[in-house]
Amino acid sequence: MPALSALAISLLSMLSPVPAANAATPAGEGTIAGADPSGAATPPLAVSLTAVRPTVATPGAPVTIAGTIRNTSRGSIASPVAHARIGQRPLTSRQAVAGWAAGAGQQPLVEVGRAPLGRTLAPGAVTPFILTIPATAISHRESFAILPLAVDVVGAAGGVTKELADTHTFIPTLSAIKAYEPLSIAWLVPLTLDPDPALHGTASAARTAAWARAIGPGSRLDRLIQGTENANVTWAIDPAILGPPQTAAQATDAATAPAPNPSESRAPTRGTTPTPDPVAEATSALARRLRAASPRHTLWSLPYADPDLSALLPLSGNRSLAPLISHPSTLDRTIGPARTDIAWPVEDLTPGSEARLRRAYGSPGLAAAVTSASTLTDRFGSTGGASRRSSSGLPLLAYDRPLSTTLAQTSSRAVGAITVQRFLADSMALLGERPGTRDRSVLVTAPRTFSGDPAVLRSLLTAVAHAPWLTPTTTGQLLVASATSTPDAPPPARAGAATSPAPGGEAPAAADPLTPARSPLTASLLAATAGRLSAIAGIGSILGDGRLFTAPWTDAQAQRLSARWRGHPDGITAIDAATTAALDTIGRGVRVAPTSVNFLADRGVLQVTVVNDLDVPVHDVHLTLTPAQPRLRIERQPDDLKIGARSRANVPLQVTSIAAGLVRVEAVLTTRNGTPLGQNASVDVRVRPPSVWLYRTLGGLAGLVLVLGTYRSLRRGSTRGSRPEAQELPLEDQALHG
Repeated sequence: MPALSALAISLLSMLSPVPAANAATPAGEGTIAGADPSGAATPPLAVSLTAVRPTVATPGAPVTIAGTIRNTSRGSIASPVAHARIGQRPLTSRQAVAGWAAGAGQQPLVEVGRAPLGRTLAPGAVTPFILTIPATAISHRESFAILPLAVDVVGAAGGVTKELADTHTFIPTLSAIKAYEPLSIAWLVPLTLDPDPALHGTASAARTAAWARAIGPGSRLDRLIQGTENANVTWAIDPAILGPPQTAAQATDAATAPAPNPSESRAPTRGTTPTPDPVAEATSALARRLRAASPRHTLWSLPYADPDLSALLPLSGNRSLAPLISHPSTLDRTIGPARTDIAWPVEDLTPGSEARLRRAYGSPGLAAAVTSASTLTDRFGSTGGASRRSSSGLPLLAYDRPLSTTLAQTSSRAVGAITVQRFLADSMALLGERPGTRDRSVLVTAPRTFSGDPAVLRSLLTAVAHAPWLTPTTTGQLLVASATSTPDAPPPARAGAATSPAPGGEAPAAADPLTPARSPLTASLLAATAGRLSAIAGIGSILGDGRLFTAPWTDAQAQRLSARWRGHPDGITAIDAATTAALDTIGRGVRVAPTSVNFLADRGVLQVTVVNDLDVPVHDVHLTLTPAQPRLRIERQPDDLKIGARSRANVPLQVTSIAAGLVRVEAVLTTRNGTPLGQNASVDVRVRPPSVWLYRTLGGLAGLVLVLGTYRSLRRGSTRGSRPEAQELPLEDQALHG
């Protein structure tokens, strides 16, 4: 009977048409046979697979393939028929699996199922199909095997019947005889923020909307948690997803409080108007959700803001990273116990970066690091295991890049079934490299930008959990094994290499989600950070509640160092622009009113007016006045100023005039740490010392008084009453002449 079955399959292979090599279809939708891989030709049909059941073929069980056909052309397709064809040569290597998934594999195919799709398929129409592969059409000669499977559609377009689309997938098979040692598999998924600069800064409607997009219903994080919350997956969490540090205490209180009960109604406290922060409410709800799921997960705490270790260590050593690595993690009290001593650089580990990591993690201590297995040597000449140790003895968790890349493709339900089958086929090919070796392990990681579809993720994790050649383990168990593993041999030195080699010794592919774009962090960008932090501290020191200003903008500077900005350099630019605008807004709100005054004394008081246009009071404002010429001397600079909101203060100054003339006095406002406020203003003082003109005036007045007195005296002496003959007249005559 086996011989007859083999003969029948051979005859079918000769009678069945063999499709030509097709362009790569990683998205799971078919293309025209022989179409230009660049996409110049638009396929008339798109094939999507929605389910393959069971995902692994076993003896006596048929396989059912469900999917949809969509007419993407402008014309109708007549008599479309879907076909399932199985290759006759099992795929025996990971390279062969990758080639077949990309549409590059060519081998004889046998039709094992067909499904007519009606008489015509109108433009834009979508029709489902189900193909059933009989159990007898699936070979189980080997203990395990990977059979290539093609699903294609044949129909009449433009009066010509031809193959209009096809897609490639896999059927992993198992026989009744187990002849292998299973692989242990662990999962590592990061929970980090999106590269959205609107998440950072002071409270605003834009920031609230950004946090809703980042952690609210339907967000990338929400979908990721949905897909993994019930699986034994390690979560590497950036504490920044729980909100900026100034809200940590509030988030803790809200996270530890019971969820509100809709059936309970409480009367509002009289005289109070509660205004809950929507961002704090959202982060608290996220903390409660993660805490509820934490018993099913191993928790890691990434350094705060998930700093770009690979970029920062060569640029600034430990200076920029030390505050973030030593930043107390909030996860222990809000979610559950989380490890803080495992480094996960974005780029693969090298001996040089390992030494820098050890120094950076000096305070908590570095227990292990995550890197790619493709950069490590293996004495068996095959894919190495997950539990490793570097040549210097550092425990390593080495993730498998091909499987991790496949995990990253679970973002769409349209490719869900193909992604699951690709993962199972690749893991079986990995098993086939050393099927009889015990204690082999594999670690699968997701990229920082991972956006898996919850349904596809659950399907993948369920399929893996039921795959007999894969047994679940945890990252903690992998670390235990790493501590006792044999150190790897030092990597061969590359002559003339000025920088650390890229993964695999080649330039990273731009489309590889596990190798993100080059970091936008530069030495000049880091150098500017210190000045900006000083300005933030200075501006905050004058405000009534400066913490409301300094905390979010200082946190924004930490967020600029995150690995999430790889491929998104405009995010750092936006944060810098927003920070500068916030500093300028506060700085311009406190100013010296320009004026012009006359000073007419040797010594006295000169008044300068300082205006506060802000809606909050300010304090510790330092006013420095500097005369441009030595005609005027300021005896003592004023004390620090305190000005109410929307108010002004008249500042008295003790000054001494030296010489007459116009003196411009430069008035500069600063904070205590020297951060400038407002714009430089000047007070024009017209100095006229009294030492010359006053005495001349007084002398002139004295002379004038003397002259007037003399004149009056002379005038009295010349009147008739003063002459002698007037005194001798009779009284009657004196009265008449009087």
